[in-house]
Amino acid sequence: MITIGICDNDPVFSKNLYDMIGHVLAPFEEQKIRLFHSGREIKEAIKNKTFDCQLLFMDILIDGGTGFETAQYICEHLSHTDLIFITSSDKHVYECYHYHAFAYLLKPVSEKDIISELQRYLQNLSHSAKHLSITYQRLTHQIPIDSILYIESNLRKVAIHTQQTTYYCYQKLNDIAEQLKNDGFVRCHQSYLFALDKVTNYSNVHVYIQDIQIPISSRYQAEVRELLTRSGTTGMALPSVPHTSLNQSQSDCGALICIHGAYLGSIIRIRPEQEIIIGRDGTVSDLIINLPLVSRRHCTLTYHYGIMKYEVMDLSSNGTFINGKNRLHKNESCFLKPGSEICFGDRETVYKLG
Repeated sequence: MITIGICDNDPVFSKNLYDMIGHVLAPFEEQKIRLFHSGREIKEAIKNKTFDCQLLFMDILIDGGTGFETAQYICEHLSHTDLIFITSSDKHVYECYHYHAFAYLLKPVSEKDIISELQRYLQNLSHSAKHLSITYQRLTHQIPIDSILYIESNLRKVAIHTQQTTYYCYQKLNDIAEQLKNDGFVRCHQSYLFALDKVTNYSNVHVYIQDIQIPISSRYQAEVRELLTRSGTTGMALPSVPHTSLNQSQSDCGALICIHGAYLGSIIRIRPEQEIIIGRDGTVSDLIINLPLVSRRHCTLTYHYGIMKYEVMDLSSNGTFINGKNRLHKNESCFLKPGSEICFGDRETVYKLG
């Protein structure tokens, strides 16, 4: 199940965006699109625990410019929601990056851009998420493991409960437990497994996931209590996290954010210790910047998460420039802090390191 939200106070734009997203999601067996007209509506939904959007398209200029306040509220209360900002302002790209931003699109936005970014998001999501594959009544389902709340068996029929629905299959619970043993699932009963990070409360004989009571048999009580204690669960209510976002799965990544010029709004995530080659020629480069002054192989870029710095080496004829003026020495490594600005030959197109 994927739920995508739209927050914009322009009803015509919201309707058009709704139709575009619906077209992209049409092949999905389970999907939902929710409309919000203000940040206040989103905050109320979060307070009432009815906000379930994995991705939210939002204008930062809603409610007289309070979109950032809403984005901040989402970041403080939810870790599972990614944002695509759609706005008429070109001045907040880098600021938006710090609010779970996957992309930043400028109005008027084309259907091509919406479809391209949404498809890119879904592709990234499928690559980052682990799935449990089951078959039932000749249909195969790929269930995101981080969406599973708990699993119960009745003889050979197994029910896999997620935030949105329940899947069934004929399989041994022992086999499923073996598949999920490294993914935070705990055996608490001959007939039950539960996701440790979804527990909202517990006692000696039960764990609770939201309002669902799951028994702990005497055989597993000591082990379960030790795991709950070690994980930091205190028996008080915990927030429920229905699924993992790209923001969570890419929390250790760096980023290259275009804040001015031809690629304004693009946000490229960079995995730690992965050297990428930036250039104009896709046959020799990992990241293509198709501008006249960008060389075929322009420079290399590596994000070192341990020291929170970027290593850049210029390979070009037209130069790589830092903070608007300093040209790097060719074939020499330079270490830069997050927030540094960088240009690749074309000094009108400016990127910032996240």
